[in-house]
Amino acid sequence: MQPANLDFKFRYVQNNQAVGLFASNGSASPTALTLDGETIPYQSILDTSNRDNRLVLALASGTQWGPKTSKRLQKDQFLVLEISKVKADELKQYVDHHGSAIWAEAHRQQLASQGKENLFGTLICPQCKATIDTSEMERSAYVYCPYCGSVVNHSLKVISDSNVYKICDECNLYDRVRGYTVFHFYFLLVVYGYSVKRRFVCDTCATSIAQKALLTNLIFILGVPSAIYMWVRAQTGRDPYFQDLAKANKLARKGKYQEADEIYDKLFSLYPDHPGILMNKGLGHLHGKDGNGGMSLLTRSLKACTNYLPTIRLIQRMQQAASQASAKKS
Repeated sequence: MQPANLDFKFRYVQNNQAVGLFASNGSASPTALTLDGETIPYQSILDTSNRDNRLVLALASGTQWGPKTSKRLQKDQFLVLEISKVKADELKQYVDHHGSAIWAEAHRQQLASQGKENLFGTLICPQCKATIDTSEMERSAYVYCPYCGSVVNHSLKVISDSNVYKICDECNLYDRVRGYTVFHFYFLLVVYGYSVKRRFVCDTCATSIAQKALLTNLIFILGVPSAIYMWVRAQTGRDPYFQDLAKANKLARKGKYQEADEIYDKLFSLYPDHPGILMNKGLGHLHGKDGNGGMSLLTRSLKACTNYLPTIRLIQRMQQAASQASAKKS
């Protein structure tokens, strides 16, 4: 059960760096976030995301904010906070739980004013407890939670753990995704140093990054252990059911969709037409220059899960790229 209010400490983040020597006080209530005395109602929060101890808030445009909030807005819409005292994902879940219910109720009232309240529907995500608005949505085997990324069915069973299995930041494939700290050491005559970067990637991408890091850091002893750890971590501890998913994804990225499909099809034995795996299959066909087959599989992904955002966003990017290419020709 969630607390009535959730208190936390935070610092604003700008240019990827937390600013200020001391953390400010923050509090989350069932209706709003309060940041250093300035209030942000949940109805003004369009989206949330988190990485490690950082929380990103996408805010509604055209809203008058307090001076502290306005000063820290990025691109006039985004606030990035470094959270302490509580975990960033705990705060995100609290905000999503209450905020999603507020948005759903606003949608219900809108439909009611149009005489369409019978089209209103919701589902409570069993993973994060957010309210998923299913209004006017064609019923499909699965429902996607836009708040935590879970795929669930109408019996409220989580199909795959969204805390682990999600979309990779770099290859856009569905797989086990985790955060890695990547070190790169360099030495150029009299200039030397190192860089550190956090990357949230799938096992296939992590293995590739680890191999490159090992080669570039080989003459610097300090960089070798972290590269080896990353390599080993990407190869072990997988869910037995998804053991071969990374292998299939690697083949798909190379366009070897016939070989990849053999593995993907076996994974459907437990979860028929899993939308993430269907999307991966579609990408494999597209990489293999089978455009019709790829689009057919992406359509199947949306038929299995009408609101599966990763597939929707992929199709939107493809349409945008095709439109830009057409505009250049004309």
